[in-house]
Amino acid sequence: MTPRRSDARSSAHLSSLDFPLRIPGVDIPERVHHDEHMALWQIRGSTLVRCGETSVEISEGEVIWLPAGTRHSLEVRANSVLFPLSISVDEIATVLTAITVVPIRNDEKIYFLALHQSQSTVIQPSANIQRQVLSILERRVLAPDDLPLPTSPGAAAVASALLFNPGDDRRILDWAREVRTSGRSLERAFVAETGLTFGQWRTRSRMHAAARLLRAGSSVASVTQRVGYEDPSGFARAFRDFYGMSPTAYATPPDRD
Repeated sequence: MTPRRSDARSSAHLSSLDFPLRIPGVDIPERVHHDEHMALWQIRGSTLVRCGETSVEISEGEVIWLPAGTRHSLEVRANSVLFPLSISVDEIATVLTAITVVPIRNDEKIYFLALHQSQSTVIQPSANIQRQVLSILERRVLAPDDLPLPTSPGAAAVASALLFNPGDDRRILDWAREVRTSGRSLERAFVAETGLTFGQWRTRSRMHAAARLLRAGSSVASVTQRVGYEDPSGFARAFRDFYGMSPTAYATPPDRD
């Protein structure tokens, strides 16, 4: 069966008419999500977000991050479009512990659309979209780690991708194909330019990310998932080997008199 297509002439006629479409404003009463962080993406127009005594107006192209437990109400202005995106506290860790407004670039919007698609439809990409969205938001507010970075274009591109998403579990051969080189050449570049093998560099990157997440109060299980380990016990062994203590001990600073 051939799908019916609209008549181009009719469409042209309609587009020449002036239809002043209007989207009424919407007031959302106060609510709180204890098990989910919320990322509210302003696609068009503006929204007034009230969080207790704090009021923040977000504009087109901005995302406001509301940590789990934040009581908030919304005043979505007329002719505005706001996408609410949720991130489960138990499923994935983040260092974003305060209300934060982040501008996003045009090339980053596809990740937010993909997350909305995965949460609102039956289309479920195999990639972890939540992890990528969090990376976009976090890199706006975090200082870079003291981690040696490769300088050659291929190795630098791989390092940048892994800093963006430390849980990406692609092998060095997969990355080599991605940057159009050989696995041996990519390995040599990491060793020559950072003093670390690819595996050592990736582990260090993951451990730095894990340390930030743990100190921000994320659970070991959610950090495990965020930095790319299959189970908490395997992550705990790697963390202990790197820092000399368990993730739980690291996340709990000693009391000082």
